[in-house]
Amino acid sequence: MTEEKESILKRIQKLLRMSEENGASQNEAMMAAQKVQELLQEHNLSLSDVDKNDGVVEPIGSEDFEIDRDKWKSWISASTARLYFCTTYTHKKLDKETYQWTKVRAFVGRESNRKIAKSMCDYFIKAVERMAEDHVRKIPGSKSEINRIKFNFMQGCALELSNRIEEKYNTINGPDYYGGIDNPNNLPKLFRDENENNRNWLAKQGIKLRSKNSSISVKDKLAFNNGKESGKNIGIDTQVNANRNRYIGA
Repeated sequence: MTEEKESILKRIQKLLRMSEENGASQNEAMMAAQKVQELLQEHNLSLSDVDKNDGVVEPIGSEDFEIDRDKWKSWISASTARLYFCTTYTHKKLDKETYQWTKVRAFVGRESNRKIAKSMCDYFIKAVERMAEDHVRKIPGSKSEINRIKFNFMQGCALELSNRIEEKYNTINGPDYYGGIDNPNNLPKLFRDENENNRNWLAKQGIKLRSKNSSISVKDKLAFNNGKESGKNIGIDTQVNANRNRYIGA
């Protein structure tokens, strides 16, 4: 092992030890997790490389993210999760208080990755909803008309946003981005290994993923197209806002 690689691995190990359980604030823990991702991608490493040297790698796990019944939220959650090294699937969960079934999205991955993915997903969904509210605020019409415009706007906005997130993922995993690395699949080790680890964890739980085409029903093309234009203005790069103590897009 070269001195440079050993130094990088030690730095990653130190960052992995930073957690709320070890006294770090939520903001500090998430900043550390984001830096780990950046270092692994930059040097084409995976957490398995760290595990061989220190054994501090977080285990794979799962937690739910409620998305209601809106398909557009599923589009955002699926693309966002993949960008942050998580795998998702949809299932129904029984609310013990209301005894009603709720549609939720399960995020599968390491805890630090799940935190970032869920935080960014929450930001994206709220950004779409806020833009939709702003769009319909001065539009005249009945409540049903406004709701139709708003829903179609959100669909267009979410579709554009999720497509942009997918484009970023494909760029990171493309041959041009890692052209100097001997990688026949044109896929950085981090993405490849984490995806495999997530799927192995799902297999052990007896969960089989099925692909499902999500159709789009557009009943107001103008609102839909307006939403798509607005979706181009939502930042998709992860940053930390120290004052608000959470991740935002920029």
